[in-house]
Amino acid sequence: MSDAETNPVPVKGLFARAVGVIFSPRATFESVVAHPRPAGILLVAIVLTAAATAGPQFTERGRQIMLDMQVHQREVALNQTLSDDQYAQLERFSHYLGYLTIASVVIFTPVVVMFFSGLYWVLFNAVLGGDATFRKILAVVAHSSIISAVGAALGMPIMVAQGKFSSVGPFNLGGLAAAADPDGYLHHFLGAISVVQVWGIVATAIGLSVLYRRKVGGIATVLLGLYVVIVGTLAYFFGRFMA
Repeated sequence: MSDAETNPVPVKGLFARAVGVIFSPRATFESVVAHPRPAGILLVAIVLTAAATAGPQFTERGRQIMLDMQVHQREVALNQTLSDDQYAQLERFSHYLGYLTIASVVIFTPVVVMFFSGLYWVLFNAVLGGDATFRKILAVVAHSSIISAVGAALGMPIMVAQGKFSSVGPFNLGGLAAAADPDGYLHHFLGAISVVQVWGIVATAIGLSVLYRRKVGGIATVLLGLYVVIVGTLAYFFGRFMA
């Protein structure tokens, strides 16, 4: 018997799954779990993210914005103004940043997806006694990554218009700390919390709740708690570079 005959959940096409994760995640993840196909959606997320993040860097304005950000970060790290030679070196390197961004997205997106898939496998299978296959967990995480890709596509034009690039993106909680010390921990911590990442985590929680038949609230609490701990730790050590 074919998979379609033994499983009543219909197979969704690639486009339907990409859109469904955003607008109807539970129904989409029912299909994803029943028919795990992580490769296609991961490729879409990589292409969309690479195009959104690297595209502006091939324009003169985008290259200059990235150069200004690098100069600022280097001066903060060195606690001194860059010399003309140091600036010239960064300026020459800035012409290759778009290619470097594409390479980093192509390399690190699958690594991150695999890492968190393995983490969830250990947590929900080895620790909590679940029996889901790694492929199904991978499919859930890969499909959730489309949200980060959409966030990058929406956020990049805003950052170009503002004249400031950020690894977190423009959709963060930094505005809640507008009155706080700009060099203080609270400002760095809230500025490092991405609304898009929180959305993606909630989507992942929905997918895992479908996979393990557990309540989504409990899973979301665990994943968001882990996210807050990671962001809090990074903000503590690298806060100056996360804005």
